[in-house]
Amino acid sequence: MNQSAANKRIQFWIGIAVSVACLAALFVFIKPADILSAIGNSRYEFWLLTALSLLLFMILRAVRWRYMINRGFGKNVINYSNVFHVQNIGYMLTNILPFRLGDVARAVLIGNIPPITISLGISTMVVERVFDLLFIIVLFPFTIAAVDHVPQTVKSIASITGALAIIAALIIVGAANRRQTALKIAENFAKRIRFINTDSWLRRLDDMLKGLGVFTNLSDALILLVLSVVVWVPIILGYYMGMLAVNLTPSLVEAALVVCIAALSVTAPSSPGQIGVFEASVTFAIASILGMPEPQAASFALLYHAVNYVVIGLLGIIGISRTGETFGSVIASTKSIVGSGSG
Repeated sequence: MNQSAANKRIQFWIGIAVSVACLAALFVFIKPADILSAIGNSRYEFWLLTALSLLLFMILRAVRWRYMINRGFGKNVINYSNVFHVQNIGYMLTNILPFRLGDVARAVLIGNIPPITISLGISTMVVERVFDLLFIIVLFPFTIAAVDHVPQTVKSIASITGALAIIAALIIVGAANRRQTALKIAENFAKRIRFINTDSWLRRLDDMLKGLGVFTNLSDALILLVLSVVVWVPIILGYYMGMLAVNLTPSLVEAALVVCIAALSVTAPSSPGQIGVFEASVTFAIASILGMPEPQAASFALLYHAVNYVVIGLLGIIGISRTGETFGSVIASTKSIVGSGSG
């Protein structure tokens, strides 16, 4: 328990250090005065459209999440309003708490609505992540290929990554359809690794595979695939309009490429909300890969992140008020679940 707490503290401070380093590098390589000038010349009517695109993104994500929850029971067990507000609370907490605890909060809050359980909430969020990751990784090589001045080596790496993603998807589908076989293989592998708790990891894998049961039904999988594509369209449009706001001239494909790179950067350690890492990855994508001006690239990254925080924060506050929860109760419940599962 103490070792786990110590590891989390180390992870937290590593994330803070990475975020600070990214922000420092941003302002070292690009003059702050140039960034401020680009921000001052921003066309704010486009930022309103970007904010609306984020709102639509959250609306559509809740549609997809509710579909997954209801399919888990084979009938409608929860209304859209509850799903929407719980989701928004979780995203708000992810922006302000470390270790993506907002995801745990989502599972706790949705699990408090009978007949839904916390484990079902977690499993549906695993499915969310799988579909999102597959969409981004498959889209990435296509966007790279459409940008003329990207080196062929980078295009080749992106194509290999996309192929590996498809292979991974097939493995996931196979595991979901042969759950007991997958668990047996995982058990044999886990027993060879002395420092992990085999029973604990097998329980987590079993929960995940139960959530991935949607892949055993072709019609459900196709519906979720379509919904996952639709979910990301507003974000691509939001990036496009945000880049127009700072007087850049991207194509929709170039905006989609920046979305992919930003989404993939989530794997890097950072402070809550990806502060610093988001700005650095987006600025790199726009300035270094697309060859657009650095000050405008950095101003877009900073302003888009700010708009994201405002929109998600407002939606989360509304969710707190509508569900009758408080920040304290949500955080206390989240910590209790994390603490009980840490062993």
